[in-house]
Amino acid sequence: MRYIFPILFFLFLYRGNGFAQNYNDFQVVLHEEAINKVFTAVGEIKGTNEYEVMLIKGHYTWTIINPRINLKPDSSDFTCDAKVDVGPFNYKTQVVGVVKIGYDSKKNEISIRITRAIFELYTIIFGKKIHIKDIHLEDHFKDPFVFEGPKTLATDMTFTMPDSTIKTIYVQPTDCVMKVIKQAIVTSCEVQAADKPFNKPIKVQPPIQSVSDAPKTSTLTPATNGQKK
Repeated sequence: MRYIFPILFFLFLYRGNGFAQNYNDFQVVLHEEAINKVFTAVGEIKGTNEYEVMLIKGHYTWTIINPRINLKPDSSDFTCDAKVDVGPFNYKTQVVGVVKIGYDSKKNEISIRITRAIFELYTIIFGKKIHIKDIHLEDHFKDPFVFEGPKTLATDMTFTMPDSTIKTIYVQPTDCVMKVIKQAIVTSCEVQAADKPFNKPIKVQPPIQSVSDAPKTSTLTPATNGQKK
């Protein structure tokens, strides 16, 4: 399964709130709630297949519950619950995954990608836990969440001068710093205005996070361990 989420970058303007002291002309905030609304729009995320262990064959189905992207200054993550049905056995497990936040200057895109999110698929046979396989949820989120970046904020406006001539003023960000804070991605920019189009490119410093691709451990919390349906 593949899920692609190309959606527009909703802009919220903040002034003088201290996110970046050297870039106070304007600030653009992408809140994690806007990102997580994508999961709501996508609807149910699930997978199903056959399995065979100890000469016993059957079907398994897993369903993702309450998926969320959690933005944090140090390292952002993905969390959800996985509800698993393996034949007559069912359980629920918590999944904690790794999230990478990046910025593509050429495309002017902020990307939020789930790089690793694993949970164990197992069953119980004769009272013994039997491992079937690991489910890699990142394989089902190969395409990142994509939002437009700050370069689209460049604009122009016209003014009627006292002599009735029309003058065009061009406004664009010059230097932008992108940071991840708790529950949001904040882009703080300086702005320049001129009566001629700008030739200099807009500089954007992407967010820096301590992101590791090492797997995070999912804590198994069977809700109905061994319960017959």
